[in-house]
Parts: sequence; structure tokens; C-alpha cells
Amino acid sequence: MKNISGELRNIKLTLEYDGTEFHGWQIQKAARTVQGVLEEALERLLGTPHRVIAASRTDAGAHARGQVVSLHTRSAMPEGRVMLGLNALLPEDVVVREASEVGLDFNARRSAKSRRYSYTVIVGPSALWRGNAWSIRRPLKLSVMEDACRGIIGLKDFRAFSGIPEQGDSTLCTVIESVWREWPRGYVLEIEADRFVTHMVRTLAGTMVRLGEGKMEVNEFVEALRTRTRPKLAMTAPARGLCLERVKYDGG
Repeated sequence: MKNISGELRNIKLTLEYDGTEFHGWQIQKAARTVQGVLEEALERLLGTPHRVIAASRTDAGAHARGQVVSLHTRSAMPEGRVMLGLNALLPEDVVVREASEVGLDFNARRSAKSRRYSYTVIVGPSALWRGNAWSIRRPLKLSVMEDACRGIIGLKDFRAFSGIPEQGDSTLCTVIESVWREWPRGYVLEIEADRFVTHMVRTLAGTMVRLGEGKMEVNEFVEALRTRTRPKLAMTAPARGLCLERVKYDGG
């Protein structure tokens, strides 16, 4: 249904999604993506194509509790009805949790001050957690992993713990918080930074698990960070344990 007022507006949406059946966030030809199903639902709801901007481009199989997107529209539909309408049209593995109108200068990606991710590790097999956690065989030495977490706080170059960066893309990031926490079935890495580079959280998580297993030493981890050289035993943890928890902006 078309509902066009002519006045340009900017709508901010907060999404939750299970990434198991998605080929990541970013729209791709002949692949199911979160951006793709969201833009299809928006076109059905508002009557015209809309392109959305996301705070983070999550990997295939990764999840989100607090992904933020923004879109410019000339639709007069109130944001509350936009949220209700989208939730009626979207598949069950994507939910709009919040919708609000924001200033035209707001950009979900460029306006973000920090992003917070979690990475969940479970000890032993699990039927219920198989799509949302990385299963390992035995408990880890948490104190060693915590030492590594303390070593990445502040402005650092994460070239050693990232995928191949896009041309011209910096690998410098400022980590605000990094901590491993125990939970009844395993461990959760919580990490917040001003920005992240490709596969950074998954590679940090995988390599820190190597430390916790006793397969690497902390000095190897620290040296890799210093020299920007990927450690021989570094690994990129599976995407299923990764979740975008929230995105922070000025004012909260």
C-alpha cells in the first residue's frame, strides 16, 4: 500500500534475528540475507523500494539482539505502524524490536559510537545450543583468556586477528571492554569497541580458546598483536556463537 506524504523522514529500527538460515546481513544475488528480507518487507508495506543502512554487516550464521538500521522514506506511516507491519510480513527469524523517527542526519553505521558483541562457547554437545554456540570438548583455563582480554584494551592494530581487509580499510580499533564470563554451560566473551574489522571477534574468540586449552602461550598472543602477524595456531571461531548485542549512539 502506498502512503506517500512527500516529506522526507528518517526511521531507525532495532532488529533481532537468528542468523542460522541467512547468508549474513548484506544483500546478495540468489542468497537469503537479513537485508534482503527486510527490504522486501519494506517494499510490500510502504509500496516503494527502500534501501536500509545497518550499523554492522554480520557474518553468515551470526545473530543479533540489537542490530540497528536506518532508512529514509517519504511514507507518512507512523513508526509504530511500521514496526507492527514489518513484524507481520517478516519471517519468524527476524523481529523488529523498536522503531522511532530520528533526525535526517542520523546514519545507523556512521553515527554509531560503539558496538558490543558476545561470543558463546559451550562445553560438550548440546541439542538446544547447537545453532547459537561453539561446542568444545573440555573446560578452559579462564585466567589465561582474561589476560589476553586485558591486552587488547585501548587503541590497537588488529591486523593479526582479522580477515583480509577491504582495500584502504584500517585495522585500527579502540576496544572499550573485553571480558570472558563463565555461565553454567561454558563461557561468553563480551567485547565492545568503536569499530570492528572483518572476522575480528571470531578470530579473537577462537585464538583465546586456544590459549584456554593450553595450545598457545599468552606471549604468542601479545607478540602477534605487536607485530600484526597472525599466530600459527590462531583460528576463526564458527559464526554460530557470535551475536551483535547492541549499538551505542550519542545520548544512549
